[in-house]
Amino acid sequence: MATIAQLAANIMNASKSTGPNTTNGTARSKLNAVKHGLSAQTVLLPNEDALAYKGLCQKYRAHYRPADFAEETVVQQIADTAWRLGRCFALSENVYSTGHLTGDGNMLMGDPLLHAAVTAPRVLRNNIPSLEAVSRATSRLDRTLKSAMEHLAAIQKDRRAREQHDLEIAAATRKHFKTLNKPFIPLELGFVMTVQAIDTYIDRQRSIKAALTRQKLLPEAA
Repeated sequence: MATIAQLAANIMNASKSTGPNTTNGTARSKLNAVKHGLSAQTVLLPNEDALAYKGLCQKYRAHYRPADFAEETVVQQIADTAWRLGRCFALSENVYSTGHLTGDGNMLMGDPLLHAAVTAPRVLRNNIPSLEAVSRATSRLDRTLKSAMEHLAAIQKDRRAREQHDLEIAAATRKHFKTLNKPFIPLELGFVMTVQAIDTYIDRQRSIKAALTRQKLLPEAA
């Protein structure tokens, strides 16, 4: 087992490294980034579009409208997983596209559709390990995405149920205070909502009840 001094020396030596210096070394480093891109901790690879990624995250936030940190965390997980899934699909297509431009597609054919049909199985045969790796990563990410979406749906459902319950209690309390002609200050009673929001809810419920009663969908009050 390494001693503390040896570990410290290793850290110092590692800090002096500036990465690959030769052209071949730099190329290998870039290939490693691509190789590990399917499961990388960093979401963006060096060649990927940061603005496109940011736009994707914004679209998911606009769609799910997270209300707190927990929901924001899951929405970010969904966006990151969707981005990685898109990478998998792109990698799969790139394998075939590259094959058409290299040895597997090195055939003289006048019909481009026939050329593509003949080239595709050759690309598949010669790139089985790569395509299998992409397929495994796609399946794993698909499961992760589905699980994250289900988890978000559950916590948002619970949160909305709590909000609805709190709003109903606040509305009942607001009506009671009106009958007593007492000032109603929500925050002093533990309600994290405004009087305007509570009154809007009361008015809405009253309007809905009146409409349903008028349409004979609710019995008239005795």
